[in-house]
Amino acid sequence: MPFRTLIPLTLACALAAAAAVPAQADSAQAASARREPFCATHKCIALTFDDGPADYTETLLKTLATYHAKATFFVIGNRVEKHPKLTAMIAKAGHEVGNHTWDHKYLTDLTYEQINKEIGDAQRIITKATGKAPVLFRAPGGLRNGGVEEITAKFGLIQIPGTVATKDYIKDYRDVGVLTSRALDVAGEGEVVLMHETVKQTVQSLPAVLKKLTAEDYHFVTVSTLLEGQELIPGQVYPEQSSVVAG
Repeated sequence: MPFRTLIPLTLACALAAAAAVPAQADSAQAASARREPFCATHKCIALTFDDGPADYTETLLKTLATYHAKATFFVIGNRVEKHPKLTAMIAKAGHEVGNHTWDHKYLTDLTYEQINKEIGDAQRIITKATGKAPVLFRAPGGLRNGGVEEITAKFGLIQIPGTVATKDYIKDYRDVGVLTSRALDVAGEGEVVLMHETVKQTVQSLPAVLKKLTAEDYHFVTVSTLLEGQELIPGQVYPEQSSVVAG
């Protein structure tokens, strides 16, 4: 083939390929738009753990891995500062890391500036440890006011108080059998279960809880996966029926 005929042929192929790119992109976007959220077609529950990283975090991570479970960890900034590698381990295992303030002060007792510092300092240290800024926030004790709403919105955080709790923050409940029963009692499709990774008996109860719920066809997902498909407004509370008050 003479060289002069190669140029038009090459150009024609390039133009055809370029024309195909937008069509492929449109097709991919259409497929993405058609994809249903995971929890629209699966029985999902979101397990959440507060106040870490702590002494039992590694044990908890191993248990979750055994059952292919993903969870959400609402961590405290000053503990992240002490245990950055452990915090990074949580994120690398595919779990979600949320903001639980710098040192667990009740925010309704603080000034606007103090609330801003509690949330902002925690946001920065968690981002540094995990390489990703949290998008979820849980107020200590579930105590919130207008200042908390405004500041979480500023940081692009949505509020997740949880929908049910094992109440492991009550000392009288800190028995493995009791906490196992309570976790199974409050479990339900679409629930956000509030627990504490700092409570040894909670961590010890998890194998039995996960085994039982797995047999009931539950999928253990992060909060963000549970809420996938919803329009989420920073500063607002989700799921909308959330009403748990925690220790």
